[in-house]
Amino acid sequence: MRTSIKLLLLLVLAGVAFALYLDWTRDRRSGPLLSDLRILPIDSRGRPGNAGNLLGIETRLQPADYQSRERLQLKFATYLQQAADAGLLNDKTIVVLPEHVGTGLFALGEKPEVQQARTLRDAMQWMALSNPGHYLRALTGHQGDDRRTGAVLRLKARRMAEDYQRIFGELAGRFGVTLVAGSIVLPEPYLDGGRLRVGKGPLRQVSLTFDAHGKPLGALQYKHALSRYERRYSIAPVIAPRPTLDTPAGPLAVLLGCDAYLQPIPAMAQLLAIPGAPANPQAHCGGALDGLPEAIPHMAVRTLGLPWNLLGSPRRPAPPGPGIPVQISNLWLGD
Repeated sequence: MRTSIKLLLLLVLAGVAFALYLDWTRDRRSGPLLSDLRILPIDSRGRPGNAGNLLGIETRLQPADYQSRERLQLKFATYLQQAADAGLLNDKTIVVLPEHVGTGLFALGEKPEVQQARTLRDAMQWMALSNPGHYLRALTGHQGDDRRTGAVLRLKARRMAEDYQRIFGELAGRFGVTLVAGSIVLPEPYLDGGRLRVGKGPLRQVSLTFDAHGKPLGALQYKHALSRYERRYSIAPVIAPRPTLDTPAGPLAVLLGCDAYLQPIPAMAQLLAIPGAPANPQAHCGGALDGLPEAIPHMAVRTLGLPWNLLGSPRRPAPPGPGIPVQISNLWLGD
């Protein structure tokens, strides 16, 4: 009799614990994290003219920026408004954002435990606990070295693609500029009728550019020279000729990270955008070319900081990066 009572109590406790766990997984309220919206110093070169300009935004991204679409959009809207107030935005302006600005979108609408995690591994473990069914299904379909990160990026991929296009397309349309929206990692992404979609193939890092009406401009731009940690969860596609993007300021080539220093620039390109440019290409890009062609104006935007150390070891917190200046860089194009 006592054994039956104990077993019944254990079943009741297990049922209560399971009910509490299910209720916890449904609770998506974010914690009170603060974002840094201070204005940035502006480094402007050249003389204003009618040919347009290249504008790069270098800023540290924080977990608080990924609490909602509105948070991330507000961050860059603040900097774009600062540039507009300084007279740096016009219909021929091309804005370049940091690499991986879209990859952190996996955390949108997630629990405070995810956003407050110090390492990528901790963030992924909380994501798994918060989305157990979807996570297990995504985990079985990913074969990379970092299966946790790969599974999370897959289970959130459709929502990430929608948020990425909505956030940065709206910013481009609101400020009337061409906007190179950094990059995002998605499973076999493609454009379908002007919408960014995801497939079931390998995870790829891509960049999408939006025109002054907030619509996708040209084809997706893929990253080929992946870093050590990017290769743990994503795969580079076969190298193919890169198309240029037809912008009001001229034909634009978008090359991510070391691609700009390892691959030839498209012959038709008159302008170059480099999200995720390394501070020292010779040191970070093995076999790097001697330098970029001086005849092609370019905007190289460094990735100064990413939440959860997305570009570093999944077991280590993101470095604070003291002494690295955040800034808005502007280059006026000659007539």
